[in-house]
Amino acid sequence: MEQVLYLPQERITYFFLKSKDVHVEEGNTYITCFARLTREVLIEKDDEEQTQIQTFWVDINELRFDQASKKLRDLPNCMHRYEITKEVFYNMYQLSKKCPEEIFHVIPYHKKSTCEKFVN
Repeated sequence: MEQVLYLPQERITYFFLKSKDVHVEEGNTYITCFARLTREVLIEKDDEEQTQIQTFWVDINELRFDQASKKLRDLPNCMHRYEITKEVFYNMYQLSKKCPEEIFHVIPYHKKSTCEKFVN
């Protein structure tokens, strides 16, 4: 008799997260920028769900407010999370290797997004 092997069912979701925050430290004002590309793998096995988060690229940058571009200073203090397609994810990953300083300004083509404002 032939046996059937059942593999766990997977669902893969791709995300781009970026945040910008302004803070004062010892009388100086700084901007902190954070960006990350992740892939989340949801595995369903034996009626249980497990999520594996795989980070492909991450960048954190802090600079003095007066040294930041006007474009960066004018961005809201918040965290954006974008659910993106696999194709957009890999294009952004290639961009992160070539121009990491520009990826923070990208608003990717996305399926859905959330924005959480930081309290000042």
